[in-house]
Amino acid sequence: MSDHFVNVPGGSQKLNTGHHIPLVGFGTYKVTGEHLLPAIDTALTAGYRLFDTAKYYLNEKELGDALKVLLPKHNLTRADIFITTKLFPVSQDARNACQGFVDDSLKSLQVDYIDLYLVHYPKPSDTENEDANNAEYRKVAYQVLEEAKAAGKVRSIGVSNYEIDHLEELKTYAKVPPSANQLEYHPHFARLPLQKYCKENGVFFQAFSSLARHEPKLIEDPVVVELAKKHNTSVPLVLLAWALRQNVGIVPKSVTPARIIDNFKVIDVALTPEEVQSLTALDRGQHYIRCTGWLVK
Repeated sequence: MSDHFVNVPGGSQKLNTGHHIPLVGFGTYKVTGEHLLPAIDTALTAGYRLFDTAKYYLNEKELGDALKVLLPKHNLTRADIFITTKLFPVSQDARNACQGFVDDSLKSLQVDYIDLYLVHYPKPSDTENEDANNAEYRKVAYQVLEEAKAAGKVRSIGVSNYEIDHLEELKTYAKVPPSANQLEYHPHFARLPLQKYCKENGVFFQAFSSLARHEPKLIEDPVVVELAKKHNTSVPLVLLAWALRQNVGIVPKSVTPARIIDNFKVIDVALTPEEVQSLTALDRGQHYIRCTGWLVK
């Protein structure tokens, strides 16, 4: 299968569907309105070829509009960019609702296929963590994505914020194994058993909130600060490089052009395996984002 992403700057990983995914992507959470088009323009100039959105971000239409304008400007085509989006499971009329989400994503993004579609969370936004029906809701959402893949609307499917028990549950009904799992991931939240599980089961591990929203406990951690000095680089780039050097995908986001450009320079930060390990040793099982998939039954 011809693949535009094998040799992208920053490298790529082969998903279990045979498609390659760029390791470095641009996250668009809260990148909306007047900020979106210039941010995407800057990202394309810097070298980003993966753009990560979600129904929840309410910016698929804006991203689609921006790409329609910007791809020709950068002499790129649809095949040159990798688009990820996500849907939440739904508690009412779940199958029809999720099918509608997929078709709406295609229409809003103005594309005839989506590279990677994820179930955003292991439960709907309107149910409690302990709701006995959560398993059924996420099952329906995943099966709709399987159908969308079979129909050629989606190339690869996966999940986000899923724990080992959710991934094990998937095995009981999934015809298509998940290609990816996207999670909060940084040295204070190293998710070692989950990362190992994903690796052993052929699930691409992708990080969000690599900078923990600039949580001082992480940003000011002496080990991180010292490594930044040693490599003559910034703390954010050290944190991003920690994931990247493990072939973990990253999707840093920003609306500031200088930061968008700077974040892509992570591809040049060559942490040694020992330095990666010294950062992993900072793990304290501490999450800083509100996504708490491990609490979802």
